[in-house]
Amino acid sequence: MMIAFRVRFGVSAKKRLGQGVRCGRVFAGAAVAAMILALGGAPGARAAGLKDISVGAFRADVTRLQSVVAGCAAAAAACNADTVGDDVLVGDRAKGGFEEHWQWLRATLDKAKTAKAEERATLLREAEAQLAELTQESAAGPDAQQTKDFSRAREEANAALSRAEFQRGGGPTWWDRTKARMIAWVGRFFEGVVQVGSAAPWLGTLLEWLFFVGAAVGLLFFLLRNLARQRLRVSLEDAALRTTAWDSEAEDWAQWAEEHAAAGEWREAVHCLYWAAIVSLEARRAWRHNPTRTPREYVRLLKPGSAQQQGLRSLTQIFERIWYGLREADAEEYAEARALYERLAAGAAEAEERTASGAGKTLSAGGVD
Repeated sequence: MMIAFRVRFGVSAKKRLGQGVRCGRVFAGAAVAAMILALGGAPGARAAGLKDISVGAFRADVTRLQSVVAGCAAAAAACNADTVGDDVLVGDRAKGGFEEHWQWLRATLDKAKTAKAEERATLLREAEAQLAELTQESAAGPDAQQTKDFSRAREEANAALSRAEFQRGGGPTWWDRTKARMIAWVGRFFEGVVQVGSAAPWLGTLLEWLFFVGAAVGLLFFLLRNLARQRLRVSLEDAALRTTAWDSEAEDWAQWAEEHAAAGEWREAVHCLYWAAIVSLEARRAWRHNPTRTPREYVRLLKPGSAQQQGLRSLTQIFERIWYGLREADAEEYAEARALYERLAAGAAEAEERTASGAGKTLSAGGVD
């Protein structure tokens, strides 16, 4: 079988790939040389049908062939394949020599002789380009070409090494080593899980159930906690409304006391001040509402020794002397009762503010607006 190929030695792999088009146009004139090499012939043996020439003679031959191609481009009658000459062996194969088979050029001239002008021009331009490439290669020589390829590879490597990822000096940082240890630990952990799962297949199902049950318990806890916060918020709002109503009633009792005092009715004025104090303390949840209590029971419901208990005890003593002792009061006793009432009301208000502030912090910490 006639096989189209072209054998080149001492040329880089990249250059041989670039000459693939030229190899496709060469016929089996060099098949005999390939068979000799395949049968174990010496690398330096002369291939049959090849003419031994030097590199200088090869350059002269290429120049002559360029003239032949130029003449063919000028006139179709000058396209004569016989003017190409024999295939050649340039130099010694052992020292980087190579074979050059001109069958591709002969075929190009034969085709150009009968082709139309436009097609002939295209064929001959390709032939001229290949001959020019051969001239450059023969002028550079194998060593120069290898040096050129090495320089290009060195430039590409330098460009790659100049990128930012290769510019960091020193070894890995503490954080890099920590991340590497963490990743290695996670890898060992999952390897252990896989091994355990293989030894105990039921473990995967158990872990799934534990995960789902834990998620359900967490969701239930979250819902119950939110409901408790909402109930606390509602209760505080209701307490605030009740406090507002009780405050209004306490203010009414204080207003009535002022009206009786303005009319000189000191006994009624002290009575109104006493109940204004009781209502004010009850509004601050000092005790639960129970209208059946006696004055001294109200005193005992307060914290023993507290300022509220002492103030209410003093006010209760004045009230009992005047109201239950059937004594007439005077402006001095009313003024004393008024001062006690105002201190009790102010202290109850401060206690209420502290309680509301603590409840507000609890709601804020729980995420309730």
